[in-house]
Amino acid sequence: MSVSVVIRTQNLTKTYEAAFRGQDVLALKDLNLTIQSGEIFGYLGPNGSGKTTTIKLLLGLIFPTSGSMEILGNKDIGSAEVRRQIGYLPEGAYYPDFLKGEEVLKFYGQLYGLRGADLRKRIDETLEVVGMTRARKRLVRGYSKGMRQRIGLAQALLSDPQILILDEPTTGLDPIARKEIRDILANLRDQGKTLLISSHELLEVELISDRVGILFEGVLQTLGTIDELLVNREVVVHVTGATPAVLEQFRGKGLEVEDVVGNRAALRVPDTMSVYQALDACQSTGVTLQAIAPRRETLEELFVRVVGGAKNAQRGS
Repeated sequence: MSVSVVIRTQNLTKTYEAAFRGQDVLALKDLNLTIQSGEIFGYLGPNGSGKTTTIKLLLGLIFPTSGSMEILGNKDIGSAEVRRQIGYLPEGAYYPDFLKGEEVLKFYGQLYGLRGADLRKRIDETLEVVGMTRARKRLVRGYSKGMRQRIGLAQALLSDPQILILDEPTTGLDPIARKEIRDILANLRDQGKTLLISSHELLEVELISDRVGILFEGVLQTLGTIDELLVNREVVVHVTGATPAVLEQFRGKGLEVEDVVGNRAALRVPDTMSVYQALDACQSTGVTLQAIAPRRETLEELFVRVVGGAKNAQRGS
């Protein structure tokens, strides 16, 4: 049966009791979160914000102090039925380097209860999905970081789960490996999987996520789609024929000069100037106008804005 909301938390709270009569630590406070079927959800926050605590709660590794959770409509998240529907890739996953890639998957497949032809089929299928079929008989010690991440993804996919929880899936990878992992994750979403990604690689999250949530000190600060959250902050005018003297004229008129390549330049229009004034300034210098485009803030800028605002509010309280 299809379930539109695959993860739901209501007032989910976790407090860690301090040792030796110290101060208890409130790691997560009143988290109300829904994650929809077939979406990639980016779960963001500074270190110590509560992301790992949330993941541990969803995996049933720790228990909430208060509040509730549902996974695929089931409140018994520790049941074998629910756990089979969750694939997990931890940050910095380690696999014995004396094993071959397919031997790693055989071990984990047996933990899932797979045997015989079913196990061999799932190993073949997951290796194909992550692009590791040709490296299946190589020792893990000979794998690159990107290949280890691929085997980790294959491990998370062995039970054919509906939900994937991925902790830092692209950290430490080179740009090509990041792109390859990103494509794999997008394909999994297209197949109907739901992905919860916790990461500090904000550009990667921005490129792939449908929605994001930002935590700070255990409190969910903002939640929404990328388009809803990232605002158009300014207008950029792209011109050609900009000599050094012309660029100085632009600066004198209040335009900020960015990305100069040869005689091409991007001019950021400040809030104090209208687009029409900027165009008049360009026309008066004789440059050729190429494009006018709004520049949307990045997810990193949103992250800094939201977390910075939460810090300021905390100091003022």
